[in-house]
Amino acid sequence: MTWEYIAGFFDGEGSITHNKKGYRITISQTDLKVLQKIRNYVDYGFVFKNKKRKSHWKDSWIYYIAKQESVLEFLIKIKPLAVVKKEQIIFIIPILKKAVKNINKKKRIRLANIVKAKKLREQGLTYRQIGKKLNIDFGHARRLALGIYGDSSSIG
Repeated sequence: MTWEYIAGFFDGEGSITHNKKGYRITISQTDLKVLQKIRNYVDYGFVFKNKKRKSHWKDSWIYYIAKQESVLEFLIKIKPLAVVKKEQIIFIIPILKKAVKNINKKKRIRLANIVKAKKLREQGLTYRQIGKKLNIDFGHARRLALGIYGDSSSIG
Protein backbone atom coordinates (compact mmCIF):
# COMPACT_ATOMS: atom_id res chain seq x y z
CA MET A 1 0.00 0.00 0.00
CA THR A 2 1.23 3.52 -0.80
CA TRP A 3 -0.06 7.06 -0.46
CA GLU A 4 -0.05 7.26 -4.28
CA TYR A 5 -2.45 4.30 -4.45
CA ILE A 6 -4.65 5.71 -1.69
CA ALA A 7 -4.78 9.15 -3.35
CA GLY A 8 -5.80 7.64 -6.69
CA PHE A 9 -8.36 5.40 -5.04
CA PHE A 10 -9.76 8.31 -3.05
CA ASP A 11 -9.87 10.52 -6.16
CA GLY A 12 -12.07 7.94 -7.89
CA GLU A 13 -14.11 6.34 -5.11
CA GLY A 14 -13.93 8.73 -2.16
CA SER A 15 -15.76 11.81 -1.02
CA ILE A 16 -15.36 14.71 1.37
CA THR A 17 -18.51 15.76 3.19
CA HIS A 18 -19.22 18.46 5.72
CA ASN A 19 -21.73 18.65 8.56
CA LYS A 20 -22.06 20.59 11.81
CA LYS A 21 -19.31 18.47 13.40
CA GLY A 22 -16.80 19.11 10.63
CA TYR A 23 -15.42 17.36 7.57
CA ARG A 24 -15.60 13.63 6.90
CA ILE A 25 -13.69 11.40 4.51
CA THR A 26 -15.46 8.37 3.07
CA ILE A 27 -14.44 5.76 0.55
CA SER A 28 -17.10 3.25 -0.52
CA GLN A 29 -16.13 -0.10 -1.99
CA THR A 30 -17.45 -3.63 -2.52
CA ASP A 31 -14.00 -5.10 -1.80
CA LEU A 32 -13.57 -5.14 1.98
CA LYS A 33 -9.91 -6.19 1.80
CA VAL A 34 -8.88 -3.02 -0.05
CA LEU A 35 -10.50 -0.78 2.56
CA GLN A 36 -8.96 -2.78 5.40
CA LYS A 37 -5.51 -2.43 3.81
CA ILE A 38 -6.02 1.32 3.44
CA ARG A 39 -7.21 1.58 7.05
CA ASN A 40 -4.23 -0.42 8.33
CA TYR A 41 -1.75 1.62 6.28
CA VAL A 42 -3.22 4.98 7.29
CA ASP A 43 -3.71 3.84 10.92
CA TYR A 44 -6.86 5.86 11.63
CA GLY A 45 -10.52 5.81 10.67
CA PHE A 46 -12.99 2.93 10.60
CA VAL A 47 -14.31 0.40 8.10
CA PHE A 48 -17.93 -0.61 8.45
CA LYS A 49 -20.50 -2.47 6.39
CA ASN A 50 -22.94 -0.36 4.44
CA LYS A 51 -26.59 -1.33 4.71
CA LYS A 52 -27.99 -2.66 1.42
CA ARG A 53 -30.79 -0.52 0.05
CA LYS A 54 -31.84 -3.24 -2.38
CA SER A 55 -31.55 -6.99 -1.85
CA HIS A 56 -29.89 -7.66 -5.20
CA TRP A 57 -27.06 -5.18 -4.57
CA LYS A 58 -23.60 -6.43 -3.63
CA ASP A 59 -22.36 -6.03 -0.08
CA SER A 60 -20.38 -2.83 0.31
CA TRP A 61 -18.21 -1.22 2.96
CA ILE A 62 -17.18 2.31 3.83
CA TYR A 63 -13.85 3.56 5.09
CA TYR A 64 -14.70 6.56 7.26
CA ILE A 65 -12.53 9.24 8.88
CA ALA A 66 -14.31 11.66 11.20
CA LYS A 67 -11.71 12.91 13.69
CA GLN A 68 -10.76 16.34 12.39
CA GLU A 69 -7.05 15.91 13.12
CA SER A 70 -7.06 12.69 11.09
CA VAL A 71 -9.06 14.23 8.23
CA LEU A 72 -6.51 17.05 8.06
CA GLU A 73 -3.55 14.64 8.11
CA PHE A 74 -5.15 12.50 5.38
CA LEU A 75 -5.82 15.50 3.12
CA ILE A 76 -2.32 16.93 3.62
CA LYS A 77 -0.76 13.57 2.66
CA ILE A 78 -2.82 13.10 -0.51
CA LYS A 79 -2.92 16.77 -1.61
CA PRO A 80 0.19 16.62 -3.85
CA LEU A 81 -1.04 13.33 -5.35
CA ALA A 82 -4.71 14.16 -5.93
CA VAL A 83 -6.03 15.17 -9.34
CA VAL A 84 -9.83 15.23 -9.35
CA LYS A 85 -10.34 16.49 -5.79
CA LYS A 86 -7.21 18.66 -5.58
CA GLU A 87 -9.06 22.03 -5.67
CA GLN A 88 -11.50 20.87 -3.00
CA ILE A 89 -8.61 19.67 -0.81
CA ILE A 90 -6.72 22.96 -1.27
CA PHE A 91 -9.86 24.85 -0.22
CA ILE A 92 -10.56 22.67 2.84
CA ILE A 93 -7.08 22.36 4.39
CA PRO A 94 -6.87 25.95 5.78
CA ILE A 95 -10.38 25.62 7.23
CA LEU A 96 -9.45 22.33 8.89
CA LYS A 97 -6.18 23.74 10.26
CA LYS A 98 -8.14 26.49 12.01
CA ALA A 99 -10.74 24.00 13.30
CA VAL A 100 -8.05 21.64 14.64
CA LYS A 101 -6.33 24.56 16.36
CA ASN A 102 -9.65 25.43 18.07
CA ILE A 103 -10.22 21.79 19.04
CA ASN A 104 -6.77 21.61 20.61
CA LYS A 105 -7.40 24.87 22.49
CA LYS A 106 -10.67 23.48 23.88
CA LYS A 107 -8.88 20.28 24.94
CA ARG A 108 -6.22 22.28 26.79
CA ILE A 109 -8.90 24.33 28.57
CA ARG A 110 -10.80 21.18 29.51
CA LEU A 111 -7.66 19.47 30.82
CA ALA A 112 -6.86 22.56 32.91
CA ASN A 113 -10.43 22.58 34.26
CA ILE A 114 -10.18 18.88 35.15
CA VAL A 115 -7.05 19.51 37.20
CA LYS A 116 -8.62 22.56 38.87
CA ALA A 117 -11.91 20.76 39.59
CA LYS A 118 -10.14 17.78 41.16
CA LYS A 119 -7.95 20.03 43.33
CA LEU A 120 -10.93 22.10 44.46
CA ARG A 121 -12.88 18.94 45.27
CA GLU A 122 -9.94 17.63 47.33
CA GLN A 123 -10.04 20.93 49.22
CA GLY A 124 -13.63 20.11 50.20
CA LEU A 125 -15.56 22.43 47.88
CA THR A 126 -18.98 21.34 46.67
CA TYR A 127 -19.65 20.87 42.97
CA ARG A 128 -21.70 24.07 42.99
CA GLN A 129 -18.78 26.00 44.49
CA ILE A 130 -16.40 24.48 41.95
CA GLY A 131 -18.81 25.41 39.17
CA LYS A 132 -18.94 29.01 40.34
CA LYS A 133 -15.14 29.24 40.61
CA LEU A 134 -14.61 27.78 37.14
CA ASN A 135 -17.64 29.55 35.63
CA ILE A 136 -19.23 26.27 34.55
CA ASP A 137 -22.41 24.40 35.39
CA PHE A 138 -22.21 22.40 38.64
CA GLY A 139 -23.09 19.18 36.78
CA HIS A 140 -20.17 19.78 34.45
CA ALA A 141 -17.95 20.52 37.45
CA ARG A 142 -19.02 17.18 38.96
CA ARG A 143 -18.22 15.27 35.75
CA LEU A 144 -14.82 16.93 35.52
CA ALA A 145 -13.97 16.24 39.16
CA LEU A 146 -15.08 12.61 38.89
CA GLY A 147 -13.44 12.00 35.52
CA ILE A 148 -16.74 11.48 33.72
CA TYR A 149 -16.59 13.09 30.29
CA GLY A 150 -19.77 13.50 28.27
CA ASP A 151 -18.22 12.75 24.89
CA SER A 152 -15.38 10.68 23.47
CA SER A 153 -13.75 13.68 21.82
CA SER A 154 -13.23 15.53 25.08
CA ILE A 155 -9.84 14.08 25.94
CA GLY A 156 -7.12 13.03 23.46
